[in-house]
Amino acid sequence: MTIKSSIFVRLIATFLAAIVVIVALGIYMYNWSLKTVKDEIFKSTTAQVTFYLEGLEAEIDRIKILQYDVLNDEDLNKLAIRHSIMDDYETMESMRKLHHRLVSIQNSNAYISNVSAHIHPIRKTISSKKSVGDLNSDKFEALRIPVGMKGAQLLIYNGNLHLTTFLNGHMGLSPLYMIEIELNTAVFREALKQFDTYPDSRSILLDLTNGLTIYSEEDQLSNEVVQSFAKGESDIKIGEVISHGDMFIIAEKSDYLNMVLFRFIPKDVVLVPTKGFYVWLWVFTGVVLVLVIFIYAYTYQLIQRPMKELVKSFRSVEKGNFNVKVEVNQNNEFDYLNKGFNSMVQNVSNLIDQVYKHKILEQKAELKHLQSQISPHFLYNSFFLINTMAKVQDENLIPFTKLLGEYFQFITKNDSDFISLYEEIEHARTYADIQLMRYPSKLTIDFEDSLSTFKEINVPRLIVQPIIENAFKYAVEHTKGPVTILVYFQMVNDKLSIVVEDNGKHLTDEKLLELQKQFNEIQSSESSGLNNIHRRVRLLYGEDYGLQVDRSELGGLKVILQINAKLRE
Repeated sequence: MTIKSSIFVRLIATFLAAIVVIVALGIYMYNWSLKTVKDEIFKSTTAQVTFYLEGLEAEIDRIKILQYDVLNDEDLNKLAIRHSIMDDYETMESMRKLHHRLVSIQNSNAYISNVSAHIHPIRKTISSKKSVGDLNSDKFEALRIPVGMKGAQLLIYNGNLHLTTFLNGHMGLSPLYMIEIELNTAVFREALKQFDTYPDSRSILLDLTNGLTIYSEEDQLSNEVVQSFAKGESDIKIGEVISHGDMFIIAEKSDYLNMVLFRFIPKDVVLVPTKGFYVWLWVFTGVVLVLVIFIYAYTYQLIQRPMKELVKSFRSVEKGNFNVKVEVNQNNEFDYLNKGFNSMVQNVSNLIDQVYKHKILEQKAELKHLQSQISPHFLYNSFFLINTMAKVQDENLIPFTKLLGEYFQFITKNDSDFISLYEEIEHARTYADIQLMRYPSKLTIDFEDSLSTFKEINVPRLIVQPIIENAFKYAVEHTKGPVTILVYFQMVNDKLSIVVEDNGKHLTDEKLLELQKQFNEIQSSESSGLNNIHRRVRLLYGEDYGLQVDRSELGGLKVILQINAKLRE
């Protein structure tokens, strides 16, 4: 450690520099502190306002999502479209279900005061508060969203804010039905009151679209300022702090809601905390001047010397030396640190050995656990097929039972966790032959021949057959037409890819993305099927190996199993 980088030298230099700066720039410090306090209060206030508006936008968005979801409600559509062919019981039941859903939406959000479904064809309104009533035509027309309106589409009716959405009738005529959500103005007011943390402060929310003003607490000054802003006659600018009388005014706007939130903060709240700072600044300067001389002499002996020894020991540990020890004889807090350091070094040394050994055992245990979970999925179907073949005296009965016996002999064989890749491929081929005999006219499997080098490559048991089984399950069993499954191999350097493709017709983009995400995640609670194989292979070969999925050129799923071909017997 050089003299310049010593903490002790830096500490003393800092004290001396502080004295010079404090004495020379006392007045500047006072003005700076005043500005800092003001800026921090304004930043905090602006952040609170912005956060509230963003939260309010999110709440309105959530309410709109619920509102749009109701448009597709089965019972609502029945009442609007099929009401003429519904009997009384069915009509009442649909109204009851729809009312129950509207009540659930109302209870899901504190900003919602009432939810109503106005159904024009039957001239009825179903409300979460008042159940079923007659349609108010004037209200229905008043709450229709104006053409070209953007953003949150807030409308005002009888002094309250409403969100509406509707389904148009044929050729753009009057809407079939409208979902109207009345917002609770009292909840807005209570939320604004939470901003009034300072005495005599005020918060006001102005809806520029409808001219609605919501006050945390109304007074003449704030009312005049807001009304002047609404008319375009105010000098208040969005995002800036404006001084107005004995108040500071901060205004932030939500373009999405077309609303402006005003905060009125008394100037005394900002200025009073700094009045006594100037005097205390000089008092502090004098005290520091006296103390710095004492600290200079005392700090070296108390801190610098034991710290240098402790830093030296830490650097020794960084180089891998866990035999280092720090002397314990200071009779102060450094004794506690030194004892802790000595204990830590000893524990780290022991834990390194324990963690390494535990990791090896844990990997082996998980591999065993994952293997034990794999079991054949077509056992019962095979037995039923044998029964049928025996009844009709099918000539393929003997070859089929022979293949089935070989299959289960391999499955139940537990003498080794690893086998040659050649044996694993032959087992997969046995499974494919069984499926070909079950579906001779529907299924085609193009299985590439195994390479002779596969006999020298060691792999975990049961990593290929389950992939073919997956293709059979989701392609053959869910497809009416002919099904083709391809199995082939690709070798790039020491990375061997075993590829299984099918022409299944039911693989959606969403399902493919879900599979890709599952295999890309490091942790997964799923421990069967393709994910089982993926975890086992990654556990053995590392994160560069495992399963990859994509869409096959045949139209179905393409599964690529990548293993390390360097693992030999």
